[in-house]
Amino acid sequence: MRGPSGRAAAPGTPGAARAAGRPGAEVLALPPGRLLPPATERWIVDGLVTAMPDLRARELFAERRDMLTEADYVVAAVDRERDAVVALLTSRWAALPSGRSCLHVMTQFVGDAYRHGALFAASWAAHFRGLLADGHAFPEVIALKTYNPVVHCAMAAFAGHPDIRMYPDLTGAPRTPDPLAAEVAEALVPGHPFDAAQGVFPGIGRPRDLYRKRPLSSVPAVNAHFADRLEPADRLLCMLHVPTEAGRHAILTALGVRPPGPRP
Repeated sequence: MRGPSGRAAAPGTPGAARAAGRPGAEVLALPPGRLLPPATERWIVDGLVTAMPDLRARELFAERRDMLTEADYVVAAVDRERDAVVALLTSRWAALPSGRSCLHVMTQFVGDAYRHGALFAASWAAHFRGLLADGHAFPEVIALKTYNPVVHCAMAAFAGHPDIRMYPDLTGAPRTPDPLAAEVAEALVPGHPFDAAQGVFPGIGRPRDLYRKRPLSSVPAVNAHFADRLEPADRLLCMLHVPTEAGRHAILTALGVRPPGPRP
């Protein structure tokens, strides 16, 4: 695998991800963001700019370079034929006053030509393998901020297990302020207004016009919530609460990751 300017890419845990009839990419677990050379950062951003023309990716990383540099985990998918990054997943640990472990997902992008295939799951599998290999337990809370209803649907797909709760619930159930969501929101964006019933951070997105057009999922109710509740600069807090070992095991199994055995 080559990297920016033809240099060898950073070592990681590679895995191929290809769906029938779709372009393939190799998934790499890269070093933490603070260790990435500037040339590798540029290589990542240049690839995403090309892979996602409806997203203002260059402006995003110019304003939010921390989504790379402050990441504890960086997983990139690389089109080997073009030596270009076509998907990116970054995350960091966030401290909650309650002591619950919380993983803040800062970016989850998949290039237009690589969606609806194996790349999303392969990226998450590599991510959790790296996290567990570092000796961390599976997080009790996984949280991110988004304007994209597809992201909410992707997270909600894990909430079919009775021990996994998705916030906000957009299935039509009544919504009330959620204390855990409020705690997570304050940890992720200290001091910023947050609607704990609807899950919305008003005016927090940078750049404000990140998406050239509003993204749509295949679930009308989710699309309607985003359209009714979010302006382009708003972001929705999406959160999975996974308080039991059974729930964590279910997510890892769904991703094809062998859950760790009992600790000595």
